[in-house]
Amino acid sequence: MAFLFKRGPSAPKSDWDAIKTVITAEARLQTVGEILPGRRAGVLYRPPEPGRYPFIDGLESKLRGVLNEGDGATKTSHDVQEDEHGTRWVILEDGNFEDLTNSVFTVGNAIGFEADPSLMIAAVWSTHYAGSAAYWLYTYQRKTFYPFIPIGSDDRDHPAELNLAKLMSRQGMVVERSTEHWYPLWDIPF
Repeated sequence: MAFLFKRGPSAPKSDWDAIKTVITAEARLQTVGEILPGRRAGVLYRPPEPGRYPFIDGLESKLRGVLNEGDGATKTSHDVQEDEHGTRWVILEDGNFEDLTNSVFTVGNAIGFEADPSLMIAAVWSTHYAGSAAYWLYTYQRKTFYPFIPIGSDDRDHPAELNLAKLMSRQGMVVERSTEHWYPLWDIPF
């Protein structure tokens, strides 16, 4: 199944160019009552073999320094968890959505810079849309966003996802044009 959006924003040149659009989109959509942002987000990555990247081996403590020290420190809380698929999540929590989003970028950038950008899978923001838990997913390899609205443990609300995608696109987020690339992320740990 493919869904073609009107020509919107062009593909971003960097992760920051894409991720910063989340801040503006959230503010506008919250103001008009379309979404209610969550306090949590996450960065999903493939762990390398132990010892290959010292930064990853000590990620929990390294992120403490990255997120809590210096002029731009957000003091966003974080936790690193491995899921049943063998991938890892850096789960972030912050009551300030802009700080939360800046922390998502900071974590992804640190892993990509200190280890390998090919380890990066997705960044995920929790939100509520039309009375349901919803997620904005950003794929690092494609530099695009798409919505994910799970219903139960193995189904999703495709019509609501299409509507939310239109709203995201109208607010400047680069939405993945092909719904075939809107992969579900079941069991998001937040």
